[in-house]
Amino acid sequence: MIFTNSTEYRADIDGLRAVAVLAVLGFHAFPYLVPGGFTGVDVFFVISGYLISRHIFSDLQADTFSTSAFYARRIKRIFPALILVLMATTAAGWVMLTPGEYELLGRPIAGGAGFVANFVFWNEAGYFDTAADTKPLLHLWSLGIEEQFYIVWPFILALLWRRTGNLVGKAILALLCLSLLHSMWLVQHNVTADFYSPLSRFWELALGAGLAYLSLRGSREARANEHQLLSLFGVALIGAGIAVLDSKDPFPGAWALLPTLGTACLVYSKDSWINRYALASRPLVWIGLISYPLYLWHWPLLSFARIIESETPSVSVRLWLLAISVLLAWLTYRFIERPVRKSRGEKARRYVMVLCLVMTLLFAVGITIRKMDGFKFRVLSKLNGDVSTLVLGEDRGALPVTCGLTKAQLDLFQFCRSEAGEPPRFAVLGDSKAEALFYGLARESSLGTQGMLIGSVMPPRKSKPSEDIRQRERNLIAFDAVLANPTVRVIVLANALRSTFPADGITGYISGDTALESQQWLQAYSREIRKFESVGKRVVFFIDNPTLPDPRSCISGGMTQSDFLNRVLRRKPNPRCTIQYTQHREGTAIYRRFVDELANMNPGLTVYDPTPLLCDIDRDECSITHEGKFLYSYSDHLSDYANSRIARQLLPVIKHLMR
Repeated sequence: MIFTNSTEYRADIDGLRAVAVLAVLGFHAFPYLVPGGFTGVDVFFVISGYLISRHIFSDLQADTFSTSAFYARRIKRIFPALILVLMATTAAGWVMLTPGEYELLGRPIAGGAGFVANFVFWNEAGYFDTAADTKPLLHLWSLGIEEQFYIVWPFILALLWRRTGNLVGKAILALLCLSLLHSMWLVQHNVTADFYSPLSRFWELALGAGLAYLSLRGSREARANEHQLLSLFGVALIGAGIAVLDSKDPFPGAWALLPTLGTACLVYSKDSWINRYALASRPLVWIGLISYPLYLWHWPLLSFARIIESETPSVSVRLWLLAISVLLAWLTYRFIERPVRKSRGEKARRYVMVLCLVMTLLFAVGITIRKMDGFKFRVLSKLNGDVSTLVLGEDRGALPVTCGLTKAQLDLFQFCRSEAGEPPRFAVLGDSKAEALFYGLARESSLGTQGMLIGSVMPPRKSKPSEDIRQRERNLIAFDAVLANPTVRVIVLANALRSTFPADGITGYISGDTALESQQWLQAYSREIRKFESVGKRVVFFIDNPTLPDPRSCISGGMTQSDFLNRVLRRKPNPRCTIQYTQHREGTAIYRRFVDELANMNPGLTVYDPTPLLCDIDRDECSITHEGKFLYSYSDHLSDYANSRIARQLLPVIKHLMR
């Protein structure tokens, strides 16, 4: 195979990089204006696959390919800016974050340094996950995907080159199709896995590699009018992805074809008017040249601003932060990136060694931050509350993972704990709200009032045909386990209000006509209560707590011991972190009427309401803190401080019901 020159610089590619990074910046700063801007990352994937594969093909053709030289180039390209941003984020986190927040930052610092950030965030995704805009290094997931691709891609290409010869293109196409089909299947079953998995993203970079193969093997040149049409089609596809898609769409999957095929069209149609005059224009090329450090800098700035403001920063603040990102990106490119990339010979080898050493140290720093629990000795006493109370289940490790289930059944449940020692006398059934309550009950219990927890038990609505079959199976197993346990005398049912009624995600207030749902819930709950009571067990219904913002958005006050520095380094109060008690009652009135009716239908039912311990009813307010301690830990879940306060009041009630 005879390949054409691979060293040709294409200004339009840098222009395309600019489009990609501007789309991402627009989405992160103004998601309502650029709802599909996240597809800019997919544009980057195709471009990266194209440029890197073009160099590899050229070296293979000349029989000069060297893995050590390839990885040295990647280190000089990727490491300098990434090291700078990781160091800056680590330092900023030390000053701006609480120990718990800093501990959470430790893993992505290590993951970013080890190019496995996608796996870190994939592992963190789920119910206990924090809001995306409070993760300063979340954007490094894409860098992990790219570098994982380039760990294996040179060896795959070299093997294909030596073994298949002229079939290299077909082999790339086959790998591309397998990865795409995998992504289209996976997005229907686990969208989080599809988003972060390198296997489901492989095809996007392979598409760029296929373009490199076609452009370098000397195939038929497209006519001028074909270039024009392809470029217009490419712009339309990328534009559609940016304008039409949003974060609620199942992505990547088939939807990722919009930005990737659009990018492929523009990369291929290099002689079109759009490529030569629009994408190759000086402003876009300039932005393209700094696109990598710009991508790295913008998100930590926006994320830390979100943390300091305790809510989304104002439009003017976001615009200023984007301007600062551009300045930092240019400085990084001009004084750090470019000198390192242009180095040659012994100087380049020294750079590579130093960069690898520093990156290894950053990996160790990230692990240390995690292991040291975010360095709790950092005193933040000028904040509105004791941040050490922002914790839930700190002693969960002391509770055995046993709750009367078989090993096979245990795999179906998210939570299963019991107190060591005596057999359980009470059982807590429910979702993550039940878990939050149970830790307090276990901590404050004494001999004769020990209990167990079975989680992943949702409200027992059996009249809904579309209810998840697996959830019904979990409910049945949990109920049967408790019914069959002779030592369990009391069952506490604790579920989130939103598991029962449609509630606003911010306020927790119920909206819409829920009369039919209320009747279904009344019948379903009553069936289960009567089952428990028929075998001599008593039931407690635990009323859900008020809904306030995630407590990490409610930390306010000075972040240092210096009043002077705190004029700048100050986390602003979030006005939503204190609500009126009467408004909470009004917003949840339907839920409370349901509880009252349930109690009337089941005279033996005990209803426990924790609200008086969580709200100052006389002052008509429910706050995130009480006497300088946080009542909530993550989202609207009770903290260990709050669940202990509640447990000290609820345990005597449970003990009385055991008689």
